Amino acid sequence: MASVSPGPCPSTGCPPPTQIDCIVVDKVYASCIQTVSITQTVPAPVAGCTPSGCSIDLSSSTCTVGAVTPSSVDNYNNITFVISAAYSVTCGGVTTPETAVTTTTVTLYNPSGTTPSCSILSGSCTCVAISSTELSCTITLCVLFQVSATVQLLVPTYGFCSPEPCQVGPVLSCPPAPLFPPQAGS
Repeated sequence: MASVSPGPCPSTGCPPPTQIDCIVVDKVYASCIQTVSITQTVPAPVAGCTPSGCSIDLSSSTCTVGAVTPSSVDNYNNITFVISAAYSVTCGGVTTPETAVTTTTVTLYNPSGTTPSCSILSGSCTCVAISSTELSCTITLCVLFQVSATVQLLVPTYGFCSPEPCQVGPVLSCPPAPLFPPQAGS
């Protein structure tokens, strides 16, 4: 058998597979990406301040499945997702945490045995003062919606991947003696 390693096939093509394996993978049945915008009014942390910053905390933001209802097409469902964006607003030198919540419904292929999910990929926010005591903040999120299931697939393979031996890194040289400063009186 020819030596095969991960990477692109040569211009002459890949050699034929040597076996067919059954692997367990998460298969995506349907997916779409959408921009979701939320505008909300929040109190100004300091009266009369001008907003100087707005940032989204993606690690604290969430996207969950709300309701799933059948559509007019078999195996397609209207899936409502609940999106909660955690963000902070800086105005007058004071930063306050805020949360914006919205729902969005998408229609996806969702046959029995599959699971819908979503994830917030990125986001941005801006705030403007609309009065001396209120700010209007617009949060824009890029959201990935998916329907997937763990399945067993038959795939042509070349066998198992064999890792290469590790390369020896540079030897760490220790600092010259003495390692510590001298004590008093020595």
